[in-house]
Amino acid sequence: MQALLPTDCLNGIFKCLLDDLNDASSLHSCLLVNKLWCETVIPLLWNNPWQCAKLIINNNDWPPLVRTLLSCLPEDSKEILRNNGINLLLRTTSSPPLFDYVGYCQHLSPTVMDKLKSVTVDEDNKNNVNSECYLPKAYREHLVEQEFYKLFMTKCSLKYLVLPKIPLAYFPGASHCLEYLRELKCYTERPPELFYGLAHISRNLHRLTIYPCDQDNDGLITLIKLQKGLKTLVLVSSEDYVSICPEIGQALATQMHSLSSLKIRQSLCIPPKAISSFINLRILQLDITTEVSNIELLSRVILPKLEILDIFCDENAPFNTYSSLISNSISSSNSPCLKRIYWHKINLPCSEEIGQYIQILLPVSSTLRFLTVWWSEELFTLLNLCDQLETIKFCNHKDLRGNVDYLSNNLIESENCLQGKLIFELLKVLSLENLCIICLQGRWAFTLQELKEFLEFWKEQRKNTLSVYLLSFENKFKIEPEGIIREYLSEGILKDFGDRDSLENFYSMEVNMNI
Repeated sequence: MQALLPTDCLNGIFKCLLDDLNDASSLHSCLLVNKLWCETVIPLLWNNPWQCAKLIINNNDWPPLVRTLLSCLPEDSKEILRNNGINLLLRTTSSPPLFDYVGYCQHLSPTVMDKLKSVTVDEDNKNNVNSECYLPKAYREHLVEQEFYKLFMTKCSLKYLVLPKIPLAYFPGASHCLEYLRELKCYTERPPELFYGLAHISRNLHRLTIYPCDQDNDGLITLIKLQKGLKTLVLVSSEDYVSICPEIGQALATQMHSLSSLKIRQSLCIPPKAISSFINLRILQLDITTEVSNIELLSRVILPKLEILDIFCDENAPFNTYSSLISNSISSSNSPCLKRIYWHKINLPCSEEIGQYIQILLPVSSTLRFLTVWWSEELFTLLNLCDQLETIKFCNHKDLRGNVDYLSNNLIESENCLQGKLIFELLKVLSLENLCIICLQGRWAFTLQELKEFLEFWKEQRKNTLSVYLLSFENKFKIEPEGIIREYLSEGILKDFGDRDSLENFYSMEVNMNI
């Protein structure tokens, strides 16, 4: 008899397939192998059936999904819809569903619900527009939405929810469906009553995204205060809108012991004092595109357990605002554990500020795995101590001005451009055994021959495959992977080579940093 893989092994394999390909259709063929495979794949596919990329770009894939959901409706719901002239798209002899498809669903959003309504009612319009029982489209969409939400509240145990405009807490089964909710995305303009109802049930949120976060909301404030262990917070203000939400900031301070990750985009919508209260914060990511009047107060923030600081954008705050935050956090910790410092679009430092920055980082050199640095005479001292370093991003600073010229696919040094070969020579003498990614941003000049000499050294002395990225805001370095570059790529010395414009592209934010 042929041996079968245990269910837990199959489950692990299928999860990897789904995660790697991000396309549910790749698993559909597995349903036909045998009963065990089918029973293992179905819960995975229906955990988040809306995630399949094909559903986003191809509307033809929605009707079969909607028909399956309609078949899962209880008879009383089907009767309500039929009595109001809604065609259920089902055969009269349809058999009951083979699986409890809806029961496997853990993700729901108004966007999904809008699509379910659109497919159901649009198909119904085609068939019933001349019928005597024809009713306004908005009314029929309302009925479909109510019955679908009733279905999900009764059958599901949701883990992820985007808060809709209707009060879910009053649906039968909501207490069970929403009790174990882990991720919530909401909007501050929603009526407080929606949050009050949810706060009565959902008190175990791990991740909260507020988008937009433009004003205080008593209901949302109550929901935040009642959480038992909020871990991740994402705050996004409306574009070009400076929002201040002090009461939300105070409410978030009640989660100070559990909150470990904070990302803020557009505007600093909570007071810096609130951020300083997050004593266990390990990840701080800022993408500030507006000018904030009190941004300098971040220089007083102390985060003793900070491990990752990512500044995607803040071209208004002085550089020392963030270097002071780093210094405060390191000096306040008995065991500082800073692992990653990433800077992108910022107010560039001067030479003196770079020297201070390097001195600040010396106490945590042994824990750093990703580091953004500017050229300085003191740079060797720091990097020589960074024995865990995996990625270095080298930048030019504001004391360097100039342009980069191109000639015969070579990058030629021009006035005030820092020589890239200095970086190559520095890396040759450092014992960075874990280094695998190098990024040069700004005005660097070197020839392909200098690059070749460095790669030959790497081939002989290092075991890690190397990725090299070159980027500049004013001049994109575009060396096509021809000749020398193609050779090292094919030999496996280079893993990747080119230009990337952000950390999210060349160094995944989901990389395992043991956070």
